[in-house]
This record gives sequence, C-alpha cells and structure tokens, in this order.
Amino acid sequence: MKERNIIMSDGTVGISTTLAYGTDTSTTVTLIGNISSLGGPNQTRTSIDKSTFDSSDNYKEFMPGMIDAGEITAEFNYDGSAAGTANNLNTLLQDTSTSATKIWTVTCPDTSKWQGSGFISALSPTIPMDDKITQSLTIKLTGKTTFTDVA
Repeated sequence: MKERNIIMSDGTVGISTTLAYGTDTSTTVTLIGNISSLGGPNQTRTSIDKSTFDSSDNYKEFMPGMIDAGEITAEFNYDGSAAGTANNLNTLLQDTSTSATKIWTVTCPDTSKWQGSGFISALSPTIPMDDKITQSLTIKLTGKTTFTDVA
C-alpha cells in the first residue's frame, strides 16, 4: 500500500483581532472596541499600458505602476459615552490638522499584523428601530503599509 502525505488546511479564526491607532509605532495606542467585522487593507497596484506598434502577436503589454495602500473598514457596536468609541472617532474625523493622520494597526490573533499611516475618511452610524446601533468606519491609508508575519 502506498503511503500518502496528509496535508492539513491552515486557517485562523478572527475573534480577538484588534484595531488600534496611535501617533507612531512605539507609543501608547488607542484600541477600537466592540468590533464585529474588519476588512482590509485592500491594497491595489495600477497597471501601466506600455504597448506599442511593435508589441508582439497583437497583445497588450503592461508594467506595474504605483501601489495604493487602500482602506481599512470596520463595523462596531455604538458607544456614545463621553469616553466612548463614537466620541473618540468623531473627534479624530473632525480634526483638520495634519495630526489627524495616525498609525493604524490591525493585529490578528496569531500576532501577525498590518500597519500603516492613515486618516478617517468616513464614519457613519446605523440606527435600526429594533436592533443595536452600529457604526461603520473607513480609514484611508496613505503611503507604504507593512505586514509583520507570525514571529
């Protein structure tokens, strides 16, 4: 009988993932609490068409262009208290100074993380008649992001 190598699928459950922001990578950070879903960063790269009359076999030719770091999105339970998430994020959204750009960190339960500079571009509550109040958050990342794998 031939022996088979069994390969198990890998996967990580999202519970305990955190989203935090601070002024740099080494200072105190503020955690966003009560998150129910998190997405991003959804990085993209433009493709630049470099086709010419000399392109072979009538195929377009491309080269990689600039990278857009994308956005981080989050849905979380509303906390309208004076020290709550809604107040903190609304204050940050309305900050028109350059200090509104923060270092945002998404840390997964396995300790891997994405980190990048960004600012809040959208903050929106949803207030249903018969369910919990939630808020949606969109962070526009600017510049290069870093990914740190599991140590």
